[in-house]
Amino acid sequence: MKTIDHTALAIAFTEQELCTRCGTCVGACPTRALTLDENAYPVLDPALCTECGLCARTCPGGRVNFLDLTELTFGHRQEANRFDGHVRTTYVGHAGDPEIRRGGAGGGVITALMWDLLQRGEVTGCIVTRIQRERPWRGEAFIARNYADLRSSQQSKYIIIPTNALLQQVREQPGPFAFAGLPCQIHGLRLLCAEEPTLKEKIRVMIGLFCASSLEPFVAREMLECHDIDPGRIKNFEFRGGTWPGRIRATLKDGRIKSLHYSNFKDGAINYLTQLYSPRRCQTCIDGASEFADISVSDAWTRDASGNYLFESHSKLLVRTPRGEEVIKAAITSGALDANDVSSNRSYQTHKLHTQKKGMNSPLRTARLRRQGRVAPVYDRPVPPATRAELLNERLESAVMALGRVHAIRLPLFKLLTSRYGILFVKIRQWRKSRKYRRK
Repeated sequence: MKTIDHTALAIAFTEQELCTRCGTCVGACPTRALTLDENAYPVLDPALCTECGLCARTCPGGRVNFLDLTELTFGHRQEANRFDGHVRTTYVGHAGDPEIRRGGAGGGVITALMWDLLQRGEVTGCIVTRIQRERPWRGEAFIARNYADLRSSQQSKYIIIPTNALLQQVREQPGPFAFAGLPCQIHGLRLLCAEEPTLKEKIRVMIGLFCASSLEPFVAREMLECHDIDPGRIKNFEFRGGTWPGRIRATLKDGRIKSLHYSNFKDGAINYLTQLYSPRRCQTCIDGASEFADISVSDAWTRDASGNYLFESHSKLLVRTPRGEEVIKAAITSGALDANDVSSNRSYQTHKLHTQKKGMNSPLRTARLRRQGRVAPVYDRPVPPATRAELLNERLESAVMALGRVHAIRLPLFKLLTSRYGILFVKIRQWRKSRKYRRK
């Protein structure tokens, strides 16, 4: 059998724990030597590999150079001085199309932007994701070419989907394209576009999602298992189905809808999912704001002094590049996007919990693992100074996530938390939030 120098390959072949499962290596490979296994890790066919090193150079798993990505995206090497990264303008808004707005998890803004680009002929395809028809507990990436395609891509998936593997098709099909993806996928795409100018010409705009963590591919099946639902009986699985902010639920083939937790998405199960089902590499990711997209999108969770949401079914859009500004302004002009400029309002900076998780806990965890001689990614950013309380918070979060790696602990714990007995934890969380806002 042909021997391959694994240092010429993506990080998954030397340290699998560092693989982001973004799919960049598969999308980059010029000889199609790489495919994906059931858990979205790359698999090599040695007979097809030429050891060109392209997958290693574009892999965002083992090393992320933020200054290089800054130069590729913005044309300079100046670090941003806040968690949100480089931001030109901040908007809050929702889709102008009522159907798109109703179908989205946070107002349908990404779908609205994509549909506007297609209608105006700016792109001929959009790289997005959807729940698989045949296996609705899994997700998949695809190229949307029309309104119906885009509607099928709506709703947040959260499950690991190696979107960048689709770049193999993009390379071979006529474009141009719009791309929607997670921070690690944006990293890989920027690096690959730097290697392949023709691909850079095809990708006209990159829209990034804020991300606290992806979830392991088996999360939906385990949720169904917790509620004694045979996966073969379901027609659809939604993480944010129903009235905003939505709830995790399964639609059975007979039309019945089964909620898989109590309360809503924001106060209920998602808080446990990101602790118990977070992949190891996500736990050491320090880009939670898609810093290198043209436009970054997150839910607008901003609350008033009483703790009520100011904008239901809205999203926050951070415009980072001139190209992003063009796309947003064109969508507002056409009516595809209904949005207001809130750049001068400090209330629209990223909320504290997300900043704590990705801007403090993740870099602290990464630095601690490296000090201990354990596997962790290498970044060119310094570790932020931390108080004792912040150091303790990171340790506690890490301990809970370690429990999540043990199936015999994870499953019964999650079953308890999403049962009627878990309502107590939801009530405590809501009470703590109400006290926080009353003190302001």
